[in-house]
Amino acid sequence: MVVDTLIYHPTLSKLIKFWDSTPKREKTFRLLSYLSRFLGYYAYKKGYSKETIELWSDLKAHFTFIRKAMRFFKPVNHLQLASKAFDNKLMDPILQFTTIVRNLGYAGYLTIDAIVFFKLLGIIDKKKYPNLGKYASRFWLLGLIAGLINSLRIIYSLNSYENDQKNTQDEKVKETETETETETKADTVAINQKLYQAKRKLIWDLLDTFIALNSLDILHFTEGDVGLAGVITSLLGLQDLWKAT
Repeated sequence: MVVDTLIYHPTLSKLIKFWDSTPKREKTFRLLSYLSRFLGYYAYKKGYSKETIELWSDLKAHFTFIRKAMRFFKPVNHLQLASKAFDNKLMDPILQFTTIVRNLGYAGYLTIDAIVFFKLLGIIDKKKYPNLGKYASRFWLLGLIAGLINSLRIIYSLNSYENDQKNTQDEKVKETETETETETKADTVAINQKLYQAKRKLIWDLLDTFIALNSLDILHFTEGDVGLAGVITSLLGLQDLWKAT
């Protein structure tokens, strides 16, 4: 009975369903990769043995390699999203432009990442194209900057809409006040939820921008700082995927 309870537990069933998807497994390995990066630096600072430090370094390399294989075809998805945004003539111009640039940036980043994967496999000479990592980070940074502008635009638009709604509410006649208040409360809840998501995405992209800037040697924080930022953004991504499962 105890075994049956564990096997058929809803959380375990959801976890099985969760990991039965390549994007979700890839995000899990992203978490493990950045966690290994953080723990490797922690072990170094605490004076752990060379073997322990190398263990975390090797784990990071292995997890990163697995991730590259899992997201091999992902650039096509971002190209498709960019195309859909381009065709959407009803979208806010700023949101449309930043959505296109963001997805093109990610597509460029992941395309170069696929070439790096071929180098790791030995299909392409490892000595060729030594600066691919830097170019990949530049494309990633481009996509992230577009994402930051996109989130700021959403926050600005929602705040403006909320203020307009409040002004409209003040102009309503008293006999419809109760009905209007109910509608306004529902609208406010929806706006606040969208604002929360936009601000959350803004923080997420800021942390990833921090990682990209360190990859490009524009910032010079420690491996531990970069690893911790990656752990946080990985958890944010996994949280969204878990809710969607």
